[in-house]
Amino acid sequence: MDRPPDHPAVAHGRIGLLLINLGTPDAPTASAVRRYLAEFLSDRRVIEIPPIAWQPILRGIILNTRPKKSAHAYQQVWTEDGSPLAAITARQAAALQRDLGDSVLVEWAMRYGNPGVSAAIERMKTAGCERILAAALYPQYCAATTASANDAVFAALAAMRWQPALRTLPPYHDDPLYIDALKASIERQLAALDFTPDRLLLSFHGMPQRTLILGDPYHCHCRKTARLLSDQLSLPVDTAFQSRFGRAKWLEPATDTTLAAYPAQGVKRIAIAAPGFSADCLETLEELGLRGRDTFVAAGGTHFVRLDCLNDSAEGTAMLQCIMRRELAGWLPPT
Repeated sequence: MDRPPDHPAVAHGRIGLLLINLGTPDAPTASAVRRYLAEFLSDRRVIEIPPIAWQPILRGIILNTRPKKSAHAYQQVWTEDGSPLAAITARQAAALQRDLGDSVLVEWAMRYGNPGVSAAIERMKTAGCERILAAALYPQYCAATTASANDAVFAALAAMRWQPALRTLPPYHDDPLYIDALKASIERQLAALDFTPDRLLLSFHGMPQRTLILGDPYHCHCRKTARLLSDQLSLPVDTAFQSRFGRAKWLEPATDTTLAAYPAQGVKRIAIAAPGFSADCLETLEELGLRGRDTFVAAGGTHFVRLDCLNDSAEGTAMLQCIMRRELAGWLPPT
């Protein structure tokens, strides 16, 4: 049947891929960081304290004290392209767009801050995407990260009358593509060093211990990633968890205490990697690369190197291309 002459033009038939990462402030300033933290720390997936108890603490104490300190940390890692996390995620999206071509529209978004998930999905729907793969770039599943990103996608679709079909990216913590990419990236960077580390420390983002007790698989996923990767490397490997916050008991051992204890144990030369992060960000560049180095050297360490995340490296890009093509199977046109 022919379309009526007065029928509005409607884009349709396209496939969308949305890369999602955690988030970043718009600028390395206290006001921008305050806006970002207000959104981030108000997520019930992140802070599981009832809002009636938590919000007075957040609004009355944390948002009045932490933004200035965090802004200083961001200033130390900010680039000409802005936030490292945003700039790298944009490059990852561009690389996937080149690989997938016109058959797929690739967008990227941040769970907190800009560009937001809802706006990205609206753009994709307006462009004619009837099928969307929402890919939260967290190899290890965690309710505070993976589930929260998916929540934002579901909320955006909930506001739509005409929803696209949706897929979400499963965790890939033990995917051979991911382990092989980590191995290749780490070995390439270690080979370029002018010293041989005594130990490789794998630092994953920490979570409260209660999340493990409540059934979150994150700790198990991190441990499995570390075990599979250590089996592929000749260097001794340790695992730790960073970014503790508040007074609750967190997953252990802690990265900072591990670094401080190494020199007394005879471990004076180390490399540190963060395989749970798909792109370098404040937690890898400043917390590990700057504060982590200071902690280690102050305790008597002599050689320290922070290894880059997979980012948009050749290894990381090839891995993402293979994983996304696999998850888009059945939607992509035959090649």
